[in-house]
Amino acid sequence: MDELLQLDESIFQEDESLYDRMERLRPKFDMTNAALTAMCGDPPIPIHSESDEAWPPEAELFNILVDLINVPNQNYNRATSASQAAAATNALYLSMTPDASLRHTEDYSYGALWTVWSQLFNFIKQVPVEHHAMQRLVDWIAELRMIEVQTLHIWGKDIELWKGLPLLYPEWVEWVEQYYVLPEDCKSRRFRTFRDLLETSGGYALWNYWK
Repeated sequence: MDELLQLDESIFQEDESLYDRMERLRPKFDMTNAALTAMCGDPPIPIHSESDEAWPPEAELFNILVDLINVPNQNYNRATSASQAAAATNALYLSMTPDASLRHTEDYSYGALWTVWSQLFNFIKQVPVEHHAMQRLVDWIAELRMIEVQTLHIWGKDIELWKGLPLLYPEWVEWVEQYYVLPEDCKSRRFRTFRDLLETSGGYALWNYWK
């Protein structure tokens, strides 16, 4: 009976959120499970959409990213898997901004850019920090930056689409500050992990937030 009580106390901690409990109890990487992970990959993540009534472009991008993170490890390659996801994302963006003569303007492009970045944020907050899906999101951004479209004029400045990732940084700061301000929250750790991976292996720095 004492053993059961101790088990119960180790699983359930007072005032702990469900997200934090899942993060704490999720098996961590070590040499005993490294081989199994290498062969089988991480378990699939039940990613959910922000809304049950997502408009079609949101749903399409959601499916693009779900397909990317669910590619089996043995079949995954950044140059193909992430590149294809990036190309599909760009095609979706262009379909949302069909008038090339207006695409450079902030009013015309903002909604399409927000669709891309808000879906990225939705995935980051649901991906455990050690799961391969976090690196795949970074790979997707890195491949997206290699696609040359045109120069946008946003907030009084010219910025290249996609190399400059227009609006990502200001939307990142606003999103994270508004929703995830507790450094000990597991979702905050996920955003920090993505930021660090994006800088080290994706070649883009989201400056100064949660140093």
